[in-house]
Amino acid sequence: MYTTQENVRIVIALLKQYNIRHIVVSPGGTNIPISQAVQDDPFFICYSVPDERSAMYFAIGLYLQTGEVIATSCTSAQATRNYVPGLTEAFYKHAPILAITTSKLERFQYQDYMQAPDQCSLPRDAVKHSFDLPPITDVNTRVQCYHNAKDAILETTHRNPGPVQLNIRIEDTLQGVFENGELPTIRPLKRYMAWDEWADAELYGKKVLIVVGEHRPFTDKQNKAIDAFCESHDVAVYVNHLSNYHGKFAIQGNLLVSCGGMKKLTPDVCITIGGQTGDYPIYNALNRIGNVEHWRVSEDGNYVDTYGCLVKIFECPDYYFFNRMTKENSSEHNYFSAWKQLNDTMNYDIELPFSNLYVAQQLYKSIPQNSIMNYAILNSLRCWSYFPLNPSIQGYGNVAAFGIDGCNSMLIGESMNTDELCFIVTGDLAFFYDMNSLGIRNIKNNVRILLINNGGGAEFKIMTRNWKKDVHVDSYISANGHNGSAKGWAENCGFKYLKANNKNELDKVKDIFLMHNEKSIILEVFTNGDDEPKAMDAIVSSNAITTPTDCLKNMVKNIIGEPGLNIIKRKLRK
Repeated sequence: MYTTQENVRIVIALLKQYNIRHIVVSPGGTNIPISQAVQDDPFFICYSVPDERSAMYFAIGLYLQTGEVIATSCTSAQATRNYVPGLTEAFYKHAPILAITTSKLERFQYQDYMQAPDQCSLPRDAVKHSFDLPPITDVNTRVQCYHNAKDAILETTHRNPGPVQLNIRIEDTLQGVFENGELPTIRPLKRYMAWDEWADAELYGKKVLIVVGEHRPFTDKQNKAIDAFCESHDVAVYVNHLSNYHGKFAIQGNLLVSCGGMKKLTPDVCITIGGQTGDYPIYNALNRIGNVEHWRVSEDGNYVDTYGCLVKIFECPDYYFFNRMTKENSSEHNYFSAWKQLNDTMNYDIELPFSNLYVAQQLYKSIPQNSIMNYAILNSLRCWSYFPLNPSIQGYGNVAAFGIDGCNSMLIGESMNTDELCFIVTGDLAFFYDMNSLGIRNIKNNVRILLINNGGGAEFKIMTRNWKKDVHVDSYISANGHNGSAKGWAENCGFKYLKANNKNELDKVKDIFLMHNEKSIILEVFTNGDDEPKAMDAIVSSNAITTPTDCLKNMVKNIIGEPGLNIIKRKLRK
């Protein structure tokens, strides 16, 4: 019999999954759901120690004799404070204790409510980390509980072992409510260190997709390791302009994925390296696949479950992982061939309205080799990601924190230590946000700023294009009409200024923009913000990848309409 409180049930299930058998229980009211669960489950070896100060030292003793992670459980009020002396000893002794504390709901803290002190305010040398599990009310809080509980358990033995707090928020009204039934089944997660055995990390016969996030240009050592790994397995490497990887098995597939290509290219295993991709299409595609395994390779070893399907973390350098996983024999490359064949069907030359996407379409083949390209989020990055660039071109963007600020400044910083042309594609909101950077002293003549000025935030026109017509976007959502032109400021700061109001004018000035000059150049292209979503929809719809399921869905939609289709979807979800 288990409590009906799902956050508790998740913790109990994970204790069993990670083989944490020993639990020291101190009596109390708030932790009754935990005590009830473990006392009735023959998996657990329970010890009753009423004094929490003694309980924590008792747990350390258990660890010293068993070498296993030891769990403890206490109630709210002063109980967690009484753990502190023992936790401090465990911290400096590197004893892996999972201190499962319980507390009232967060709204009761600091409100003169009974037995509701802040349980997560432990000294920094008492626990390695504190994790908090809210009551589960929807899919988001459920995912948060899965994540925090796994992270807490893994952290007890991560690098230097030590105590970790896992605090569970308990709803008083449900403390004594129990039911028969099974504990939840939770996807396993394992962290591998470089010195561990990796016997269960097998890729034979599997379709492997490597997704390379934001990354500085790869070293020869890294390139050789990835290439050798790809030769020995059935691999495709998904890259965008921020990946800076251009190996034999690389696919610049952003447009393909945006058009539904992943429906025909589902991997068995997705291996991620590098930072954020800044790539919503690949995120959306992988996040919707239920049976893919995500393996994360990173020296930090952090639990970063981007796509909701993380099962393995390899805490080591990427080249070390790929060298260790490389087999002696070459593999067939059917998965890469499928990616390449489908990607080669993409049509980049369709008719587009005058827009950021149109400018990218006209310029992407002409960007000089060895240039540096920067992309201001969001629409500029999206538009240029659709088009493949020469492999010699480096790409960067502020996608780590994904903010609008600093795009121009970062580009100018990059330009200081190279003589190659350094480009940025930016919108008017992002440009004017960081306009003071044009006044930085000693800017060289290799800076090229492509300013797409549509009088507001094109991204917000795109994301609201399917909203009801009575939702007003221009004044505040997309912030139209603030800025005017960059001409005066550009020329005052010593830049050569070019502009284009239509396709013919762009054609006349683009070659000047792309050439070396005695001055840095700003090319301001004036477009209509309403044309941005039209351009995006045009290129995606003209390259749409359809499957038999899509055809059936469209046929049903044509018969019963969109409302009827939505009713069927809701029924199927149940």
